[in-house]
Amino acid sequence: MSSGRLDSYITSSIALLEANPSSTVVSIKYESGAKAGKVSFRTSNPQLLARYKFSTSKSKDVSRLLSAVGPRGVSITPGKVAKRRCRAAPVIDVNGMSTLLANRDIPEAREEAPQPKAAGKKKKNKNKKR
Repeated sequence: MSSGRLDSYITSSIALLEANPSSTVVSIKYESGAKAGKVSFRTSNPQLLARYKFSTSKSKDVSRLLSAVGPRGVSITPGKVAKRRCRAAPVIDVNGMSTLLANRDIPEAREEAPQPKAAGKKKKNKNKKR
């Protein structure tokens, strides 16, 4: 898995969105192929003359990139050089790209607890075998 290039694309795209969100464009392109489809992610900003591109056909990479585009973001582990500098390599939580474009905090998703069934009469099974 090309996590180094993938993480580099994610951090570079987020930095570009932080610098100038109004003119930064993120595009996703899917090309179907004979064996497997190819997905291309591009982030560009013509005012800053910056363009980043990442292409993959792996479903794990696509899932990770779509998580990075969403509001929750992803966790990134530092590369080999950063791991050598500090012994305990911390995991960096990166906010999602859509969080940078929203003007308010996005609330956490809450799962509803299943409610217990109301106590009622039990049905008798008429077709009991003896």
